[in-house]
Amino acid sequence: MLPQLARLGLLAASVAAAQPRLESVFPLGASPGSTVLAEARGNALRGATGIWFPEPGISATILGAETEKGASKKPADLLRVELRLDATLAAPWREFRVITPAGLSNPLRIWTHAEPAIPESSAPHDLPTEPQKLSQLPAAIHGRIAALGEVDYYSFHAAAGEHLWFRTISSDALDPGLGIYKLTGSWFDPTRAKRLAFSDERVAYPGVTTEALLEHTFAEAGEYLVRVNGFWGNGGPGQNYLLLITRTAPSPASAPAEPEDHGWAERSWTRPLHANRMAELWSRAVEPATPPAPIPVIDADAEPTKTPVEPPNIPLPALITGTIERPGDIDRVTFSVKEGDRLSFEIETPGETLPLMNPLLRIVDDNGVEALTNILSVLNSNSNVSKQIHPKTQYSFPRAGRFTLEIRDITATYGGPAMRYRVIVRPQVPHMGTVRADADCLNLTAGKAQKLSIVTDQEEGFDGYVVLSMEGLPAGVHAVPATEVEPDTPPATSTGKRERFVSKSQKATLVLLPAKDAPPSPAPVLASVWAQPVVKGELGKKILVKEIPVMVVKASE
Repeated sequence: MLPQLARLGLLAASVAAAQPRLESVFPLGASPGSTVLAEARGNALRGATGIWFPEPGISATILGAETEKGASKKPADLLRVELRLDATLAAPWREFRVITPAGLSNPLRIWTHAEPAIPESSAPHDLPTEPQKLSQLPAAIHGRIAALGEVDYYSFHAAAGEHLWFRTISSDALDPGLGIYKLTGSWFDPTRAKRLAFSDERVAYPGVTTEALLEHTFAEAGEYLVRVNGFWGNGGPGQNYLLLITRTAPSPASAPAEPEDHGWAERSWTRPLHANRMAELWSRAVEPATPPAPIPVIDADAEPTKTPVEPPNIPLPALITGTIERPGDIDRVTFSVKEGDRLSFEIETPGETLPLMNPLLRIVDDNGVEALTNILSVLNSNSNVSKQIHPKTQYSFPRAGRFTLEIRDITATYGGPAMRYRVIVRPQVPHMGTVRADADCLNLTAGKAQKLSIVTDQEEGFDGYVVLSMEGLPAGVHAVPATEVEPDTPPATSTGKRERFVSKSQKATLVLLPAKDAPPSPAPVLASVWAQPVVKGELGKKILVKEIPVMVVKASE
């Protein structure tokens, strides 16, 4: 798809030295087919020449720029933008960046919603007795928590037995909370609002969304309140929210974490494991002449896998599926190996995942002696032992025999239908693992070299090469391999059985060389980074690693 670019008529005459940075946008979204005025907030945005959308569906025009007023610290830049959404736009969001004379900014998202948009009122509505009234449902309220401790109340009518969903989409810094209230009064306070329901994220954990999601059935017809606030009392410029009130379950508030390698994230608790896993792994190496057969799927819940009942014996390879049905539940299967068998054990948590579900995998022999687990123990520099569970481990069996695989939640605290797991036990496949390029975007200055670091993982004993290349660069720019001095690292105290849990990796450097006369880029181009495994002189498939927006800018004056 060709990127869409909306330009301001005049280009800035000079180049800002600072890199452009977007912090927030308001409103956070709009309805397909609408045209809205928006405000983008950030730094080094003055002199912006356009708004860039990598995918079609939204176009924009910059109307002007100004410096934020009343800021106690360094004032931000504010861009006034007109957004136009196509009537046929069906995607939940579109990413955008700002183009400046210094290059391209980081990305933010504009969300789309079918519900009628309602702007937050400028009149005070921070008390339950003075809410902003919503005349209809469903609704999409665009608001802002502009100050520390601020709360916003909205009133609405619900019918008896009506079931509603409340969901927030917010700026990164806000961490919103939602509450549903009803003005009931009390002996001591006739204006008291009784809280009926509350929602915040279930747990604070890296990679887990901070958005609030609440569903509630109203027993009686009447007027109710919904309150929006920063959970920790947060508030300030750029802390915006979109509150969606719907009669049907909304889609997730945020997209899953972007994979580092176009869908390949090998050591993740949520990467999908399936019957064609062996073929998927061989596609990142030099594939064998005979395609691998699908892995048989075994439902651990369909068999009596709890002691003292004898667990079922399974052939390998196998994909074991099951559920930790109650706290303390342990599922077991047995399998046999030959001396020297090199196996990999991979775990997926397709329902609840860390930190609520923490799968512990144990392999024990017929005498009850533990052969391995998915726990890596490391002796820290302060002589404390640190332990962490991993979603993948590999092991070479020194002797033949029968072993029992046990899986449970390590805390023995949780259980239920959402505590699902998939475990693959399979032969090891030496292959190219995740390839990571460290750039979000590249703003190149004509005549000045800039490096791009790329880290390649070698999984399960892969001893071949990985050929790296970069294509689609702007005119006058070339990418060449280079070397650099690695920084000194202190020796590890004790890394434990690290080779079972962490892949080997290598860092490579590509240097981008823009010519002195390389023309400035009127718009970004998507350059692609590619990786290709080489084993014993044989080439594997060429795999797309990442697409990176690249611009060439003039040297600062």
